[in-house]
Amino acid sequence: MSNKPSAKAIARLNATTLFPEIKKEIEKNPSLYAIRGFFIFNVTKKGVPMTEWYLLFQGFDAPAVVSQKKPEIPKAKKDEQVIPVAIIQVEDSDLMNFMSGGLTGSRGIVSGKIKIAGAMELAEQLEEIFRKAKGAEKTLAYLDQKRAKSEKLKARL
Repeated sequence: MSNKPSAKAIARLNATTLFPEIKKEIEKNPSLYAIRGFFIFNVTKKGVPMTEWYLLFQGFDAPAVVSQKKPEIPKAKKDEQVIPVAIIQVEDSDLMNFMSGGLTGSRGIVSGKIKIAGAMELAEQLEEIFRKAKGAEKTLAYLDQKRAKSEKLKARL
């Protein structure tokens, strides 16, 4: 028996809905292309690893990548530093709270809700990335959609 979460369990995660929405906004926001860094999100549910999401910002050399498939990190060019990497472990529910601005990075780290390894100075840019990618608006729209779906189900009963 495999310990790997089912596709259905992964599909029900907040991260599965929110990261694609954040991706759309990142693609529309060229100011985010100035960032150079690779974020690896380990998303858990009740402490159990569920899925990973990758955000790769390559500066102005290439568009940002937001994916569940690990992208290839380009080699550093001459006179260029290697792309820094930040690994973030977060519960799915806390990720939603973080993306919406309800949980700040520093509060998340101090409370243990967000664990970071790697380039801390890169990780500090996440709040700004989510703000510019309309994380709060996307999260609220997602919650409204979820609430409406729940009310529709209750009405059928």
